[in-house]
Amino acid sequence: MRKTIVILTIFGLLSSCSPKIKSILEYQKKGNEFVLKKTTEFDKNGNKILSKGFGNSRSNRITETKYKKNRRIFEKSCDYFKKQDTCVVRSFSEFEFDKKTGIEKETRFESDSSVRFIREIKNLKKIRITKVHSWEMFPTKNPKKENAMILIDTTYLDNKGREIKSLHYNAKREKPWIEIFKYSENEYTVQTIGTARDTILTFKISYLQKMAEKRKLDFKFYSFDNYKYEIENY
Repeated sequence: MRKTIVILTIFGLLSSCSPKIKSILEYQKKGNEFVLKKTTEFDKNGNKILSKGFGNSRSNRITETKYKKNRRIFEKSCDYFKKQDTCVVRSFSEFEFDKKTGIEKETRFESDSSVRFIREIKNLKKIRITKVHSWEMFPTKNPKKENAMILIDTTYLDNKGREIKSLHYNAKREKPWIEIFKYSENEYTVQTIGTARDTILTFKISYLQKMAEKRKLDFKFYSFDNYKYEIENY
């Protein structure tokens, strides 16, 4: 039997013994009403397997992800055109994981199988290193790393696995631009340094976002002022 819970009124999901989440419906405030913006589905292991956008009169993005032994192996994004009842593939990714090095490799392809980028991620205890070889401007079916733009991100994590500092390098800059994250009980700030528009932004942390972080759920909950959520459990 389908069980749907309106998140704004149910606090029990924060419990560690709460049911596994099957889907989340996200509604965004438009004028005086909330309209459906996105649906996200998860498997019983908590992996995000489907994301569907809503609200665009022309087309909406759909992303499907497949897993093997809880690791991503394939992902496809397409734009669904309701009038033609068809979904046009925009990109797809193939994933590989090297047990010896601990590196996850993603190769992102255009719809014609040209390579857009190759991204390698290595997770250490409190550091995540991401290296990207990108042919973003000129996707190619014959990718050569010497012709790629190289991007390197080094991200430092706290004991809860949250980002506390990120250094972003690319071959066209002498120095990296930096993000610094600071957390309090119900909000966090992101300070940007080394860009043309350095900023400090503050974001609220809802109890739902705390729940998502505790469960390592790949989902971002936004302010209840402008968003509503519904959850369906397994």
